[in-house]
Order: sequence, then structure tokens, then C-alpha cells
Amino acid sequence: MLAPTALIAVLVAAGLAVAATGGGGDTSPVKPGRSAPAVSPALRTVADLALPGGPGQVDSGVGVYPSLAATERLVFPGPAALDRARRFARAREGEVAFAVADDRGGISGVDVHRPFASASLSKAMILVAYLRKLAAEDGEPSQSDMLTLGYMIRLSDNASADTIYSRVGDEALVDLARRAGMKGFAVSGDWANATVTPADQARFFLALDRLVPRRFRELARDLLESVSELQSWGIPVDARPRWRVFFKGGWRPEEDGEMVHQAALLEQGARRVAIAVMTTGDPDMVYGEQSIQGVGRLLLAGPPAALLPVQTAGSQPLRTLAALPGER
Repeated sequence: MLAPTALIAVLVAAGLAVAATGGGGDTSPVKPGRSAPAVSPALRTVADLALPGGPGQVDSGVGVYPSLAATERLVFPGPAALDRARRFARAREGEVAFAVADDRGGISGVDVHRPFASASLSKAMILVAYLRKLAAEDGEPSQSDMLTLGYMIRLSDNASADTIYSRVGDEALVDLARRAGMKGFAVSGDWANATVTPADQARFFLALDRLVPRRFRELARDLLESVSELQSWGIPVDARPRWRVFFKGGWRPEEDGEMVHQAALLEQGARRVAIAVMTTGDPDMVYGEQSIQGVGRLLLAGPPAALLPVQTAGSQPLRTLAALPGER
């Protein structure tokens, strides 16, 4: 039996071959009186997938899905849950912005492109940039590096972040942001004052598995899933144990009040959702944590939609690999 990753590769290759030949498994003309087998949903050609700014396809690490741009493509959460979260966010003191995205390509929220200072939220990006650098150099983290990474992510230690940031620099973070499809990210010599937006952080966390080199993927996921209990406020409080939560928070006092952020990738079976909530002007940190928790609770409260579209009358399922040779 093929391994899951190999099977996916075979399915994708077969699907693209079908698309390139007009919908059948045949490279020869259709014989008179015989129609080409229907394929539902329609497969895209290789050229179509590669069109810049066209349908906007992005490899998420778990398949090909539309770029995070169209609000109408957001499958989960549904419109009612989004409306409740929006009303809650707008009723809070200070400013609350959030973005929620899924791997169907949908994204929505409140002020999703509003820029904020990152505070410790950028430590997740520093982690991924460092692991990418190690992989490029065919290196491995030392025991000391492992401790430093753990302190940076699980305890949000600033000195540890300084150490890892000094090894990657701004250029690696900018390159990472570009690969993640982030539009508003900027950094200049200070990781804590990098510019982030809710939409960009949702994009980053949703693409986490694609961005982290395969041999370091479990390490990154373990660190982001095992943040210390004292810092596991906000989204994880209501999401667990129904969802696996990989996340990072950021916070600091500002002149107009507290600034509190959190971004997370949530997984439930085959479903993957990313949520980023950013707040500023909070009366205190606990209030900011409660704002983030409230947004997350309302977004996740609705019943998940079906993972696959329901077959409609007259449509035919995709042909199996075993059936393809019969079309020759």
C-alpha cells in the first residue's frame, strides 16, 4: 500500500493528467458516439493553477487551495458565528481586530488588515525562520538551541528571542512573510516592533506545515502546542480538547492601555482553521485575554460544515485510479 504522502502525490498527478487531456483518462480523440467521462468538480489545468493573480492557488502543505482573499469561500465558521464575533469585538473597550481563515481559501473578520506592533507574536515567525535556516545549512539544533527555542515559545522569554533573532535577521523574516503570502509585514532591527496584521498572521499559521521544513515540523508543532499553562489563555481555553491548538501570544503595556494579541492554528480531524485576534487600548491584560477568548469562543461555537461538497443530481464522482486505464 502506498504511504499517505505518496498516495496524495499519485492522486494529484493523475488529476492533473486528467485535466490536461480535457477531463478523461485518454490522450486520444473520443471515439464517435462516445462522450468523454464527466468529472465533478472540474479539475484545473497546470497552466491555470500557475496563473499569477488568477484563481490564486497556494500549496498549503496539505493540498492546493485558493489564496486567502475571498470572504465568500470561508466554509467554517459560518455567517452567524462571524456576525456574533464581530458584534462582540466591536462592543469591547479599546480596539479589537481579528481574522479567521480556512484551508478552502476563505478569510473574514474585523479590520483584518489593520497594522499592529507584533510584541511577542513575532516569536513564532522567528522560530520558523530559524528552522528554515538550519535546514538550508543541513544543520541540527544543539541541546542549547533546543532549550533556547523552548524558552522563547513556551515561556515567551525575550532574551531567548533576541538570541535566535540575531541568527536569522530581518531578511529571513521578510522572506518568510513573502512565502506565507503576508501583505503587511515589516521589520527593521526590532522583532518586538515588527508590523503585523490579523490577516497576515492567519495566513502564516494556516501555512505553518508548508513553511516549516519537513524534518523540523514535529518540533515546531510540539513547541507551539505546549505553551506554558500560564500563557495558554485566550483561544485555547474554549477550543481544547475539541481542537488541537498551535499558537503564540504577544502582549505589552502601551500609553493608552494594554496591547494583547494571539494567533493560532486549530485542527479537528481534517479541518484546519487559523484565527488571529489583536487588541490595543485594553484596560488591563486580563481584559485583553478575555476579548481574545470571547472572539475565539464565538467563532468556534457554530456546527462545522461538511468537509466535502454534497453531490448534486446529475454530477459524477471523480474517477478512481483503477478506472483510468479503462479509458484508453
